[in-house]
This record gives sequence, structure tokens and C-alpha cells, in this order.
Amino acid sequence: GLSYFAMAFEKILEFLSILFVPVLTVQQIVAYGVNHPARVITVLAALMIVLVVLGAHMITKKKN
Repeated sequence: GLSYFAMAFEKILEFLSILFVPVLTVQQIVAYGVNHPARVITVLAALMIVLVVLGAHMITKKKN
């Protein structure tokens, strides 16, 4: 009934808020990157490495 819908809606909001933070961060990086492209490329490369390492860690953790 209605409680299930409310729970689903809460989950959607939670998911959106989780997505919203990286989007805002990326916007800030892009705005900054227009003025400092070289530094941003370095930061993005570092972020990608961190994300890949974290992702790999999460996947291996789930298998065990």
C-alpha cells in the first residue's frame, strides 16, 4: 500500500542525494578546470585511480 510507496520514495531520494553530490563536485571541477586545465586533469586522473581501486576493493570484498 502507501507505506511501501513511501519507502520506495525515500530510497529514490536517498539515491538522488548520493548522485547529487558527485554532480555538484564535477560542476565545481569543470568550472575550475576552465581556468586551470592542467591541474584538473591531474586531479581527475587521481580520482579515477582512487575510484578504480575502491571499486575493485568493493567487488573483491563482495565475493568473499
